[in-house]
Amino acid sequence: MTYEEGIEQLNWQVQPPPPVRRRKWPLRLAIVLLVLAGLFVAADRIAVGVAESQIAKRVQTSQNLAAKPSVTIADFPFLTQLIGMKLDHVSMDARGVVRNGIRVSDLHVDLHGVAPSGDFTTAKVDHLAGTAFFSWSDLESAAATQGLQVTLSEGPDNTVRVTGPIPGFGKVTMQSKLSLGPDNRLQLTASKVETSVPGLSGRIPSELDFPVPLGSLPMNLTLQLNDLKTSGDGLRVRALADHVTITGSGISNS
Repeated sequence: MTYEEGIEQLNWQVQPPPPVRRRKWPLRLAIVLLVLAGLFVAADRIAVGVAESQIAKRVQTSQNLAAKPSVTIADFPFLTQLIGMKLDHVSMDARGVVRNGIRVSDLHVDLHGVAPSGDFTTAKVDHLAGTAFFSWSDLESAAATQGLQVTLSEGPDNTVRVTGPIPGFGKVTMQSKLSLGPDNRLQLTASKVETSVPGLSGRIPSELDFPVPLGSLPMNLTLQLNDLKTSGDGLRVRALADHVTITGSGISNS
């Protein structure tokens, strides 16, 4: 055997080293964790959707609402809040609420500190804050139930501009202030006459004054006159309630 033949034979006998096997468990673990996280998020969102629907149904039944309100449970994850039996923040929107024949276009409520009972038949709420919105047409309809055909619009300094007929003087436009009595009773009272009407002689007529007696709002909310806002589309008034209990049959003070 020549030298060259020996080298060639050695080259055929030398095998390359086996490839280094990389560990795949970190990748597999990451994939498993991602899948579990996705399943947890999906389960959490499904659970929160069911809870929102049940709360909306309970509020609709207890408050005799024509339509089921829209309910949103804030903060993530929901399941950990549920385990602790305390929901930090729940918001609700109810539209077309009618009280004493008076329509509230939109009622938005934020519920803070919602603690359901063990069997989920009741829930105690620490604090409720909401906004009741009345369109001008809502308030015009409220006036019409009292025999007043008036047109309402935004006035200066959170007043309401009221235009309507006054016997003996014709159509008059006035600025009316809002006051608040017990049982969520809004009162519009003329404070300034804008129309130049001969014969009034500086008198502020009361013929176009009228109340808006709402009575009980959903969740025992009480209107707050010191936090109202008139705008081009209507009137917004803040509403508050503290320490109430929601049950299948109604709302009561805790």
